[in-house]
Amino acid sequence: MRVSARPYFFLSLLCLAACKTSFQGVEEANLPPQTFTIADTIIRIGNDRLNSQVTVQWWGDDADGYIIGFEFTFDSVLTSATEWHFTIKQDSIFLLATPVGKDTLDFPFWVRAVDNSGLRDPTPAHLLYPVKNSPPSIAFVYTENNPVKTFPVLRFYWQGDDPDGLTNLKRFEMCWNDTTATPYPADITSTGAVFEATDLQTLSPECRVYINNNTAAQVELMKGLKLNDSNVLFIRAVDNADATSSYVGSTKVFVKKPISDILMIDAYTSGGSPVESFYASHLANVGFSLVDTLQLFEKVNGSYTQQSADNLTQSKLFALFKTIVWFTNDASGSLSIGQRSLNPFFDGGGKLLMAVYVSSLFDEQSGFLDFTPIQSFVVPTDTTLLLTDTSKIMSLQNGFPDLLSTTFVGTVRPFIPVVNAIVLYDAQCIAKDNITLSLSNWNGSSSVMAKKANASGEINFIISTLELQKLDGSGNMDLFFSEVMHNEFGL
Repeated sequence: MRVSARPYFFLSLLCLAACKTSFQGVEEANLPPQTFTIADTIIRIGNDRLNSQVTVQWWGDDADGYIIGFEFTFDSVLTSATEWHFTIKQDSIFLLATPVGKDTLDFPFWVRAVDNSGLRDPTPAHLLYPVKNSPPSIAFVYTENNPVKTFPVLRFYWQGDDPDGLTNLKRFEMCWNDTTATPYPADITSTGAVFEATDLQTLSPECRVYINNNTAAQVELMKGLKLNDSNVLFIRAVDNADATSSYVGSTKVFVKKPISDILMIDAYTSGGSPVESFYASHLANVGFSLVDTLQLFEKVNGSYTQQSADNLTQSKLFALFKTIVWFTNDASGSLSIGQRSLNPFFDGGGKLLMAVYVSSLFDEQSGFLDFTPIQSFVVPTDTTLLLTDTSKIMSLQNGFPDLLSTTFVGTVRPFIPVVNAIVLYDAQCIAKDNITLSLSNWNGSSSVMAKKANASGEINFIISTLELQKLDGSGNMDLFFSEVMHNEFGL
């Protein structure tokens, strides 16, 4: 059978035609992208103008490709020298700060899309933003420690704000008592400052200013503080356009001029006046009639009235004095403050006499004893140690008189001293069995007062875990204070 080759020839021609892949014609040029903003025109006048912090939105379109990003500028007129800023975002928040001395301005905004071939929109979108600078504001921030009476070391906290954004704030300006005085500048990063008098002998000292928690003071001193008088710190905020907030005044603080080198700290949570009188009279009897006083835990409306705002300020205040006589019925509160704020006082050669009532609730794991002559307390199992109204407090060192209890003390906390501390007194304690309630003489460790020295060998810390006003049954407390103040502290 014969097969014709003609159909195969025809199929070959079709295959050749189907395999042809080249295109014919003229390639069209790449079209530039187009750019759009959220509005064509913004008309706002007077107080209706926008705040300096504005949100700008835009988008782009490309008929023959896709958008890879945008370029924008705030130049008034576009030239070949215009500096464009690239972004892939389609919105952003800008701070359009007005020039110094002006509170309104129309800011030009140009934006152009860039396509995947690098072609830029030759007719960028354009919009004028009418802005008005808004004045900043500032307010004082108060904590639980809000002293209304203090010695010339005090701290204030504040917080600035600006409707146009925090980045529009430029500085803060402060003055003591007189808003017509030349203001003292503070950096915009400051949220508070410690003010410390440079001279305690005058009623109008200049102040060192410690911004935030800086240990180094500012170079410039601040004027205007008044001692033995009420003081108000005024502060205002200044923005980048030099617009200012109104001055805001702090709460009034009476700043006391120290009258001595001795600070008597009444750290009783209540009922401290008779105790304060006891210490004042005995100090006067041994030659120290002029002493300064501080009611550490006094509160009004839930705020401490004489305790410093923070540990740094408290430590600088304590360091104003050479000797501190500290008595308290709150061991945890007092030892906590002492542990955190007495180091500069001791570093400056300060001497401390402290008498603390230590209740059964004291937490020995707190670390509050770390700076004291006490290593740990004696806590017998199922036993409470106490004093009667005639218990003896026996001296272990020459010069210190034996003392006698005048009242029942329901909880006595003898202690183990730290290495190199010297025990001054043991107490004649009674042991009460907490199960049988039977009483017996206590034969264990009964140290209730000790002293320790500083690196120079000078006695700088004497602590008693018995309240001294309850130990004058023999009427010889003046001898005790004389021994402490004159012979131990060398005053």
